[in-house]
Amino acid sequence: MQEQDNTLLDAYFNGLLAENEAESVRRRAAEDPEFASAFQLRQDMEQWLQQEPGRQAVSETLASVGKDFFRETSEEKPLQVLSINWKRALLLAASFALILFATWYLGTPGQASYEQYALHTPLTFTERGATETLQSAAETDFGQGRYDRALFSLDALLRQNPGNLTATLYKGICLIELDRAAEARSVLQPLAGGASALRGDAQWYIALSYLKENNTDQCKSNLQQIGAGSDHYDKAQKLLKSLK
Repeated sequence: MQEQDNTLLDAYFNGLLAENEAESVRRRAAEDPEFASAFQLRQDMEQWLQQEPGRQAVSETLASVGKDFFRETSEEKPLQVLSINWKRALLLAASFALILFATWYLGTPGQASYEQYALHTPLTFTERGATETLQSAAETDFGQGRYDRALFSLDALLRQNPGNLTATLYKGICLIELDRAAEARSVLQPLAGGASALRGDAQWYIALSYLKENNTDQCKSNLQQIGAGSDHYDKAQKLLKSLK
């Protein structure tokens, strides 16, 4: 499964998606067996992590196993200790990993990251024509996280059609992913200040570009510009609260 799918599931179970996006995730889980398996695993983990007895059991197991493990390492039975300790070490590592996963998965306030919120809608060009080969290449590369290659195709498209707003938006996203945030903002600013349907998307990604740079003040300033009518409004408000 693609890393982007893991990020999508993280956002779904952390309540970061708009309702239409969440519904899309559920629909995909009903249609895609591989995605459904990952979705079910996350769902089971989420339910388990919400149960205090389950979390307490992990802590108690770690404490108990750790104590026994270190006690046995001091015993003068090399061969037997090696056999026992290997099994106990595995259990200790698994328990410790589960605790780390629970801590990360439940999250804590004020630790918002770019990766949590950068859930890109798949690139799809609605109009086809002479540039269809470039469009298809950009769509495929973007969907598979090959942002440098997607950027190459998008630049070629924009040379042929500078007014292609979809290509402009996704060029900005690629630049952010490639750690070229300042360049991304120069591409997205005209779109964010315009009146097209992609205005809200550009505003959102400009804010995320600052989040990726850990520039909290600029990120908040741009989030506050996202109006209630934007598809990104709810996410913007959640992110704002987490940055206070």
